[in-house]
Amino acid sequence: MACWIFTTPTVSEAPFAWNALMERFRIDRGVSVVEVSPHVYEQVRFDAYTNELGAVNLGPNPNADDPDFYPAPRTGLHYFRGGYEWRVDDQVRSDIIASGAADASNFVLCPDQSFGYGEGGYGDGEYGG
Repeated sequence: MACWIFTTPTVSEAPFAWNALMERFRIDRGVSVVEVSPHVYEQVRFDAYTNELGAVNLGPNPNADDPDFYPAPRTGLHYFRGGYEWRVDDQVRSDIIASGAADASNFVLCPDQSFGYGEGGYGDGEYGG
């Protein structure tokens, strides 16, 4: 199974800041991609960070001991926070594309993982080739 690097979609927004100089500039902002039900994804903007709780690809739920206080709405589902790169497999890639949340241009094959510490493009010596 191949490994893919998924870069979330972006949207270009303006103004960049609220002053006369920056009102003309645009900035790309990441859009989150959320699994709403198994194998179905959609784009989400301005989502609350508590909606990420329980996601499979994020860290452990800090409120696992008290689900009544902050329930984990994403238990067993993926949450790809906008503006970041994520490692995904073939199945997740095809589900995201089929749902229309992103297209093939958002995915790049992972680099070769065969080299480790002491190898790579860091010159000669202990840390490189």
